[in-house]
Amino acid sequence: MQKKIFALLMFALFALFAVCAIAEEHKYHPQTKTELKALVEDLSINLGTIDTHKITDMSGLFYRTERKDFSGIETWNVSNVKDMRGMFSYAKSFNQNINAWNVSHVETMRGMFSNAESFNQPLDKWDVSKVRNMEHMFEGAESFNQNINAWNVSHIKDNNMVFMFRFSPLEENPPQWFKK
Repeated sequence: MQKKIFALLMFALFALFAVCAIAEEHKYHPQTKTELKALVEDLSINLGTIDTHKITDMSGLFYRTERKDFSGIETWNVSNVKDMRGMFSYAKSFNQNINAWNVSHVETMRGMFSNAESFNQPLDKWDVSKVRNMEHMFEGAESFNQNINAWNVSHIKDNNMVFMFRFSPLEENPPQWFKK
């Protein structure tokens, strides 16, 4: 009988720790871009502890950030985001793999990685079919040299891709769909 009680008690403790661990997974639940910006500017906060599913605008979020550790950002839920304009612009240390992000509702990526000079991660799994503006997207991203030939950019007018790859390795070897 004591063994059963002990086993039941141990199971209850394990379950309690598991629930606490799940609750700790996302400590922060910002409701607005302003709240999210304050969190990402606090360098002591691991980005993986932030629940981003309610955010629709991430424009300029990491603009000129001093952050060096972007671990956890790959787990962000960005499925409701429409604006990623300048999100990593001048984020000199950013080089995290965000290929698994669901960007299918994003409408503007203007300057998203401009001058993010360390960034060189695959983005080939991104659905960019709703994006309307990619001007300056990789301008000055001097390390970016990934294959994005599969992107569906049919909804983007040519003038909304102006300087998309200027001062990046893809300026000389752009994707097949890019018109110089």
